[in-house]
Amino acid sequence: MQKFSIVLGLCLMLGIGANAQSPSEAKPSFDCAKAKSNVEKMICNDKSGQLQNLDRYMGEVYTQLRKELKVSKFPDKEQRLKDLLDSQRAFIKNLNKIDRADFLQYDYDEEDTYRFRFWFLEESYENRITDLLKLLGKVLDSNNKELCEYARQHDDEFDESKWQEVPPSVNPPYSIGFCTFGTSSRYGMTTDFCTEKGEIIKEEIAKAFKHKGGEKFYFLDNTKMYKRKIDINNDGVPENLIFISGDYYEALWIYKNGKLDKASDKIYGDDLHFYGTGTRGILQGSLDSNVAVVFGLYALPSNKISQPLKFEFGSPMLGYLYYGVMEFKGKNYITLYNRRFQDDEKSTYPTERIYLLKGDKRELKCTYEKRYYKIYIRKN
Repeated sequence: MQKFSIVLGLCLMLGIGANAQSPSEAKPSFDCAKAKSNVEKMICNDKSGQLQNLDRYMGEVYTQLRKELKVSKFPDKEQRLKDLLDSQRAFIKNLNKIDRADFLQYDYDEEDTYRFRFWFLEESYENRITDLLKLLGKVLDSNNKELCEYARQHDDEFDESKWQEVPPSVNPPYSIGFCTFGTSSRYGMTTDFCTEKGEIIKEEIAKAFKHKGGEKFYFLDNTKMYKRKIDINNDGVPENLIFISGDYYEALWIYKNGKLDKASDKIYGDDLHFYGTGTRGILQGSLDSNVAVVFGLYALPSNKISQPLKFEFGSPMLGYLYYGVMEFKGKNYITLYNRRFQDDEKSTYPTERIYLLKGDKRELKCTYEKRYYKIYIRKN
């Protein structure tokens, strides 16, 4: 385990990481070619990619927290840095429990042993990430005080006068947005109107338009779409930004030359969005089971929305993740609210994010816990 501690510790302090990826491309914060401990090997051999991405994301949060602490004005920041390092070492040491005999005394076979270890590592990482995010939020509040105070009051505002609604249509940009992100309705299947390559089936969508009182039309009309010319990258060049809003998700993407522009990928960063068990349990017990399915996914598979997605479930790909735009002192910020802990009353996971895009760079400026106890329909 000592080797694991050295490798992982160095990776975290040096800020080594990778972009959020699909399970087949997932990478942890350390080099799997040098994996020797049982913990390292289990993370690297996880075919789902969940443990690898949890490890990578923890490394990214830890690295930013150290960076923000170093430039903070806390009078005791050196002690805070020491406490952070000590707590990280304690976390890594705790992972060593998977090798303890008493830890495995209730396992019955090899498969059961693996499952028990996996759950322990998954929960350990999720708890550590939550703790690090909470610490990071406090430091960001200090480093970006004016912005974070403003965000807490205005992160869910939507000035409809600045946006033009895009009505349901067989033509872009509506058809592109619909077939890329799916719908925000729990009724029907996106595959009724879109191919696996993300192309609209014009005949089917036209039929739905003819029967405006029908269930299929409601399936289309439930998701609202808006467009606006705005400099979302803060590089002095306005983009055609498309905003999609609904009951179960919100999304942003850039429309250029009649298609979804690859620059849209920059809007979605490396955040790993796990979920609250209470929220998922309620969804699984209702008609929203399709939405619950995507709780095991990240914000977007491979973090590249410019590539057509396959609708294996026909459900929203951004289930319970709400993106938006906030303006502050001449800059445009991306807001993100994670509703995946809505029904987990004891959760302290920071559910709100404020990001700044500066060309190719994407910076987390604020993160804090915020709850919406009523049904969350922010824009409709």
